[in-house]
Amino acid sequence: MQTVFSHIVQKRFSRLNEDVATDALAFILQASNSARNGMMKLLRGLLVDLPDLHFRTQQAEGNIRPDMWGFHQTDPLVFVENKFWAGLTDNQPVAYLKQLATYGQSSVLLMIVPEAREHILWRELQRRLKEAAIVVSKCDKTSGITYSVKTEIGLILALTSWAKLLAILELEISDDPSARSDLLQLRALCDVADSQAFIPFSSEEISDHRTSALVLQLSALVQAATDLAVSEGIMNINRLMPQASWDHIVTGK
Repeated sequence: MQTVFSHIVQKRFSRLNEDVATDALAFILQASNSARNGMMKLLRGLLVDLPDLHFRTQQAEGNIRPDMWGFHQTDPLVFVENKFWAGLTDNQPVAYLKQLATYGQSSVLLMIVPEAREHILWRELQRRLKEAAIVVSKCDKTSGITYSVKTEIGLILALTSWAKLLAILELEISDDPSARSDLLQLRALCDVADSQAFIPFSSEEISDHRTSALVLQLSALVQAATDLAVSEGIMNINRLMPQASWDHIVTGK
């Protein structure tokens, strides 16, 4: 269901979806003790002895700028990074984890993403940890968290979806009409951002030769990945026949 809030954001500030969602979530956590309790339940599933936190947004530290910080008094114990469909920055997650480690306490880096993106983004996070030679071990399953690992430097990297987080908060704020209204606005924004993730090509993009070139490049990438999977014995395409070719489709040959 679309709301006035989600309509205005999509109409005027669609490129700022993640920033707006972050500010909305922080506002709800600051304004409602019940919502904050819900967030703490989620985080304490990862770190049992995590103290009560207060949350701030968009603070920079060195060359990183996590979307939301969770502080106990003046000590940062949690980074929350909110995503819809934007890619990871070069600093995520490794630089974020290393920055948290400098504070000398058990900490959590929580990623919040659309459900449809959970698996793919988690694979990329794992790849980056491996490239940085950060050894991890699986954490016990906890309610509301899709994936989580404990790193050798003592920090936890976890991933959940907007849908799971909002469902947890909704349970906690059932007796708080104001917070329920605010959360409904945030949920509507998340739903619209998800549904409009893949926007159709404009007429200008269709007539731009760079679009055709991109399709050909992506086609070559898919073919190369298929060939590699076959050569490595990961995939078997015996008895499968190609039915179309992207270069024929794009060039009309």
